[in-house]
Amino acid sequence: MHIHQRFCVTLSVAWGLLAACSDSEGGVPEEVFSHQGRGVYVLNEGNYNSGNSTLSYYDPEQKTIENGVFQRANDRKLGDTGQSMTLLDSTLFIAVENSGIVWGIDPRTSRVKGSLTTGQTEHMINPRYIHIVNATKAYITDLYAPYITIFNPTTFTYTGSIPTGQAVTYGYSSTEQMVGWKNRVFTNCWSYSNKILVIDTQRDEVTDSILLDSWQPKGMQIDARGKLWVITDGGYNTEHEGFGDNIPHLYRIDAETLVIEQDQALDADEAGVALAISNDRQTLYLINNDIYRMDVTESHLPVRPFIEAPIGNDGKRHKLYGLNVDPTNGDLYVADAVDYNQAGTMYRYKADGTLIDKFRVGINPNGCAFIP
Repeated sequence: MHIHQRFCVTLSVAWGLLAACSDSEGGVPEEVFSHQGRGVYVLNEGNYNSGNSTLSYYDPEQKTIENGVFQRANDRKLGDTGQSMTLLDSTLFIAVENSGIVWGIDPRTSRVKGSLTTGQTEHMINPRYIHIVNATKAYITDLYAPYITIFNPTTFTYTGSIPTGQAVTYGYSSTEQMVGWKNRVFTNCWSYSNKILVIDTQRDEVTDSILLDSWQPKGMQIDARGKLWVITDGGYNTEHEGFGDNIPHLYRIDAETLVIEQDQALDADEAGVALAISNDRQTLYLINNDIYRMDVTESHLPVRPFIEAPIGNDGKRHKLYGLNVDPTNGDLYVADAVDYNQAGTMYRYKADGTLIDKFRVGINPNGCAFIP
């Protein structure tokens, strides 16, 4: 849903202060965490403009959940509208879009190691997703700015920006998720757009684009054969007159030639769409109201869902909001926002669809990061 308004908060926080105890801020001592072995972080987006984003930590071996670990470990709130997480070695990066900040935390302790804020960059406004190019270069997409921010993920220093050339439509010129292939990074332009941009990572510039017939590409994955899969939500015909038709599409695009090879219309989108891929990049999973599974060699989505969305006491289907595959064992993690206002639920399934566990987290869980 397009519920965002332009809202930029610049946070200037010194690293030394971040690392220090701050009982004066919250009056609660920082907790000491020591997450050992494999773990799963769940980012809970919260409600826009409410400052109630949180971070949860799940132990898949013990099936235990710790909620609110960022605030408990750092005696400060995560911020407003937690959007995405990206892991690089011993640092977990968290983009908190409406607070205009990218945090870097130690995944074993949940303690802050550093940050990058709007005030430290030239163009960043609302950071959305982070893509690690290498140990010294990473990209950050943005909800409003027609630029992609470049920073050094080792030192947390801003190093430049890539103009996207995206025209402003209804106040947005957004770029979203990113996937890498060879020396290219693909990024989808979600808000009121129908483009996929192609970035040359050696030159740090947009070199090409792919125009789709369906509006608002929402998720992307690259399969083992070098095919780019893109799911759109179709736009929202109720928000702006004549914009979109609310019919999602699933595309297969050759990452080398940029030719669209496959286009399938999906069911009307009641909640949201999402796309994930198995670790061997041979199997797609997607949310289109329910959850579907599809081999990347198939030309059509199965008619019947792989996993059906839960039905509430009111008879309404829950709002599935996020989808991730554990790269170590293929377990599927499904984020259920329920009704967008109460604590969400995470479902953990085996690759064959057998339910392993379910647990409550924060408001609007939207994704996971897996700690090996």
